[in-house]
Amino acid sequence: MADEQPNIRVSNDGIGIGIIITVVVVFVLGIFVFQNRESVEIEFLFLGVNLPLWIVIMIFAALGAVLGWFWRWAMRRRAGRNRAKN
Repeated sequence: MADEQPNIRVSNDGIGIGIIITVVVVFVLGIFVFQNRESVEIEFLFLGVNLPLWIVIMIFAALGAVLGWFWRWAMRRRAGRNRAKN
């Protein structure tokens, strides 16, 4: 009786919502990259570099996502400390 496995049923009724969202996002990103292939010159302080526009936008989007994550993390940590004091 110890060798009996629990009855686990896995349903595979078609394409999941995660796959659909992933396909749509990849399609939209493909269009974005195709339409923004021209190079732009970026100057900051004493540095200057030519990059495709889509790379520049993706870099700043990623930077914004990291800063947003860090901000939320810092606020949750601060709220936790305030609760611990009270």
